[in-house]
Amino acid sequence: MNRRALSVVIGLILVASLAISACAADDSLLVYCGAGLREPMEEIADLFEEQEGVEIQYNFGGSAQLLSQIELYQTGDLYMPGGRPDIESAIEKGFINKTANVVYHVPCLITPKGNPAGVETLEDLAEPGVRVALGDPMGPAIGKISKKMLERLGIWDDVETNVVALSGTVNELLVYVTMEQADAAIVWEDLFDPETMDKVDIPQEKNEIEIVPIGTLVFSEDRESAEMFMNFVASEEGKAVFVDHGFTTYPDPKYEG
Repeated sequence: MNRRALSVVIGLILVASLAISACAADDSLLVYCGAGLREPMEEIADLFEEQEGVEIQYNFGGSAQLLSQIELYQTGDLYMPGGRPDIESAIEKGFINKTANVVYHVPCLITPKGNPAGVETLEDLAEPGVRVALGDPMGPAIGKISKKMLERLGIWDDVETNVVALSGTVNELLVYVTMEQADAAIVWEDLFDPETMDKVDIPQEKNEIEIVPIGTLVFSEDRESAEMFMNFVASEEGKAVFVDHGFTTYPDPKYEG
């Protein structure tokens, strides 16, 4: 079994156990959530439980993997992928009731401290010998976005030959760079840690800014609480948590129009 297949199997086992525990617990919601949103969403869950008495159980993973799990098990309460395309796919499949836009995901380049390979642009990822780590284009939102940017620049094939790791989640890319197993990776800028890595901004005209949504699932057995949590995440109080974690909240004139 290859690594991608094994990852999917492990993820399916995890979501099955989470779904069972969610169904068994009173006053709880199961949220399928992009891995790159873990820290602010865990904090928001604590605030929501304190205020409303409803426990939030998360299944974190790559956006596409989570959607496959939703389609397979058809259980749970909310879906929060890393970008609008994945929730649009869920809408097309008839899995979503309502949605709200929350924050922006802005891609950037990260390198090990000191940027030993001298990566300064997206185009540098295509230079011979540069070790690149990317999100799997068939998996997390960052993988789809990265391939789209590189294809638009006409350098995807060259960059692909330099790829030393395709990751199922954006968080894994941070490890490859900080452990100096890759010279550069494309990640969301809110995950940048200046103490362990360097950052290279991507010009907006070359970038693909994503809107991060949250949606309630048609399978929810407590739609009132699910919608309440969605609204809390998208509220000023919820967005303030995201700001503390380096996100830009939706809407913002910088990324609109």
